[in-house]
Amino acid sequence: MMEQQVNKFGILANWRKIIPTMVTLSALFFAFASILSTQEAMRLGTPALLALSAQYIMIALILDGLDGNLARWFKGTTDFGAELDTFVDFLAFGVAPAALLYAILLDGPSALWRVILPLAIVFSSALRLARFRLKDPFRGQEGFIGLPVTVNSSWIALAAFAAQVMYPEEHLLVKGPVAIVFQFFIILMISLQLSNLRYPKASNKIRFFAPAGLLVLFLWILSETYAAWLAIALIFICFMYVLIGPMIHKRSTEVGRQ
Repeated sequence: MMEQQVNKFGILANWRKIIPTMVTLSALFFAFASILSTQEAMRLGTPALLALSAQYIMIALILDGLDGNLARWFKGTTDFGAELDTFVDFLAFGVAPAALLYAILLDGPSALWRVILPLAIVFSSALRLARFRLKDPFRGQEGFIGLPVTVNSSWIALAAFAAQVMYPEEHLLVKGPVAIVFQFFIILMISLQLSNLRYPKASNKIRFFAPAGLLVLFLWILSETYAAWLAIALIFICFMYVLIGPMIHKRSTEVGRQ
């Protein structure tokens, strides 16, 4: 009896570690939900479900930033939590967006391309995260080595959501000039993921993370039309982060040394 009480109090005493872990597992849930939603969209021939898949990826993105912040605020960071987060990142921001892109490209002319591009996303994400675990002892707290996998996944999810809501019958991301730009930036981003460029980590700063989390929640709250325009605005933010992120990191590092 006494031993059971000791174990119970031991679990309660670890709440600082348990809460961030539960948030991480919630991100894993939404990543898996995105994959299931994508599969259902293909099985039922219901492209509208792809917008839901995209929303799930964005929810996983916010939860992925929240778990680390909670661990730091509660002083509950652990090696286990850090390792778990890496595996969740691979599923949520490597596999889930790759599956979503594959479903989008089913309407394209090339069966080979619809396999190659999603596979490149999976490979790049796996290599990026493996290097992250081995080469970055600060786990991104002092800036990422290479573009974070969350950026490319956001690019795919937000574009898929906006296109599906605003132009559900036109296959904007598959054929035509918009598709060329969309797919070109995917190739660019998965290349930058393996580069040595340094990018700032914004999610550990509450003044950036809180507004971003609120905007993502609005993707669920607003009407579809307004949510689609919000997604386009967030796409632009992704675009700017890719272009000027290394310059911002370099400047912040130089300021920190002064």
